[in-house]
Amino acid sequence: MQEQWDVASSEVTSGSRLSFHCWPSSRLEATRCVAPIGALYTPLKKLPPNCAPPTALQYDPVRCSTATCHAVLNPYCQVDFRSKLWVCPFCLTRNHFPPHYAENMSETNLPA
Repeated sequence: MQEQWDVASSEVTSGSRLSFHCWPSSRLEATRCVAPIGALYTPLKKLPPNCAPPTALQYDPVRCSTATCHAVLNPYCQVDFRSKLWVCPFCLTRNHFPPHYAENMSETNLPA
C-alpha cells in the first residue's frame, strides 16, 4: 500500500496550497481534470523554526535610488564591478553601492 501525502501538514509548514496535490495518473484522468493548476500562498504566515530563513543581515538592504521604485538589490541586478554600480532590473536606473559594499567588492568577493 502506498503512503498518502498529508496535504494539510504541508500547508501548515509552508503556508502554501497547490491544486496539483492530486496529480492525474493517466491520460484519461488528465483529460477529465477540470481544476486548473494553481497555488494559494500566505505571504505573512509565521513559519516554524525548521522552515524559517536564516537570520537577517546586520545592515539595511541596498535600495534603488529612484523616488518611485525603491527595489532591493537582488541576484537579478546587473553589477558593474569597475565603477561599483548596479542596475535596477525594474526601472533600469544605475545606482552606486554604499561604501561598506564597494570597498571590498570584486567579481570573486560578492556582497552578502
